[in-house]
Amino acid sequence: MRTITILAIGVSSMALSGCSVLNIFGHNNNKIQAPYGQSTSAGVYNPGAACCAGGGQLSKWNLEGGFGIDGEVGGDLFDGSAVALPGLIGGAATGIDIEDAYDAAIHGSIGTSYALSPNRKLTGTLGYTSANGNRNTIGNFTGASGGGNLQLTPSDYESITLEAGLRQYFQPRVLGQSFGYRPYVEGRLGASRVDDIDVTVTSQGVPGATTRLYESGWVPTGAGLIGVETPLFNRTTVGIETGLRYAGELNRADGAFAAGADDGSRWSIPVTLRGRYRF
Repeated sequence: MRTITILAIGVSSMALSGCSVLNIFGHNNNKIQAPYGQSTSAGVYNPGAACCAGGGQLSKWNLEGGFGIDGEVGGDLFDGSAVALPGLIGGAATGIDIEDAYDAAIHGSIGTSYALSPNRKLTGTLGYTSANGNRNTIGNFTGASGGGNLQLTPSDYESITLEAGLRQYFQPRVLGQSFGYRPYVEGRLGASRVDDIDVTVTSQGVPGATTRLYESGWVPTGAGLIGVETPLFNRTTVGIETGLRYAGELNRADGAFAAGADDGSRWSIPVTLRGRYRF
């Protein structure tokens, strides 16, 4: 199911290129054109002027999509000091950070945007994120050698996210003689539903019981993003963006290791290839 979801979002994202509401660049001569009546020299927006190639007016609605990776950089999955485990050296387990608990996540999104002006847009996004869990050693048994350790392997991190945002574009620029692009910044707020997180206990190399660490539920999310866009076809724009994302604290479960459930919050750096289609 996870693979099908990611592929579906990825295909949608690739289909959505889009000169979009910006359409700043003319592909016939590879030179910057004034977007939506905005003078490239004065930067003044005239809503009554022609904007896009062919003399069209400002296009309000866009369909957008993205696909990329989301690398964890902060957050705690498990606090070993809160769990007493007799027989371990030191009597307590070590903790597990989010970045050690999971591989970099794969994420995809689809959404829409509405142009308030040529330089500013409201955005709405539905996203899916999935990361594979890694086995982590949380302690070693007294006097044991070789495989005498205790390990926890978390289940995959999977979430569906709904966010609204505001994107602000800057003046179009040219790289070299012909490559035009436009930088932007965006802020988003929303909520994410994260699936249950279980941990499988491996003792002295032998996999054992699986117990719940966090219950599924909704958590607050936020993101600060920066990116650039460039037109690909008449109604198609592609771009790349990165930034910093946050997903809030998870709900602690009642499993055997639940006392070690820290907060489950997640800080990450996404790198996303985006596409947009202008209606």
